[in-house]
Amino acid sequence: MTFRLRHALVVAAIAGLSAAVALVVAVRPAPSPEDKPPAAEPHPPLWTAAERRAIEAAIAEAASAAPRLSLRPALDGDATDTDERRDLDSVYGEYHPYFTRGDLNGDGRLDFVQAFVEKGRSGLWFHVGAFFGKADGSFEGPVWVEKAISLADGDVTLERSLVVITPDVAADPVRRWRWEPAERVFVDPDAEPRPAGSNDDDAPEETPDQKPRARI
Repeated sequence: MTFRLRHALVVAAIAGLSAAVALVVAVRPAPSPEDKPPAAEPHPPLWTAAERRAIEAAIAEAASAAPRLSLRPALDGDATDTDERRDLDSVYGEYHPYFTRGDLNGDGRLDFVQAFVEKGRSGLWFHVGAFFGKADGSFEGPVWVEKAISLADGDVTLERSLVVITPDVAADPVRRWRWEPAERVFVDPDAEPRPAGSNDDDAPEETPDQKPRARI
């Protein structure tokens, strides 16, 4: 066999192998939304060590409670990339749609609000929790503000002592929540006062025209 013939056979074999690899790559199914890997945490780190411990404890507690939830922290990369989002990035410089700090209960200690993504479900469903600061620098377990909501197009912010949930940053409607220390729940400050002695059983059923509210 001549050198030229051997060279031609080697080139043909390499071309055939490349075509086979290209075919395998072409028929590989695209990842579904729930298989999308979580975005990397921004650098420098988004959370302090104490905040990270509180978040990890909340994930562990949700996994052992009933019903069990498999959660991970929502990160900047979970947000839909839109013109409105980029505008917020340019305005604030350091904008995190699913994490914010502030003093929610007026005790002079820093609290924080973190959204979580529920794993194992089609699409992205978010749970928003508030973590109250303790005297020793650690944080209490989360008080859930809202659960299983669509927030990929929105964000979570604080307006003084209110948690503000915006389902879509390109739209106007928002949902505002105020901490009620006597009942240890978040309440709607815009809702009509409820008569004394009423309870959840007295509340009318929600209709499609009403904005959603999580019952804590």
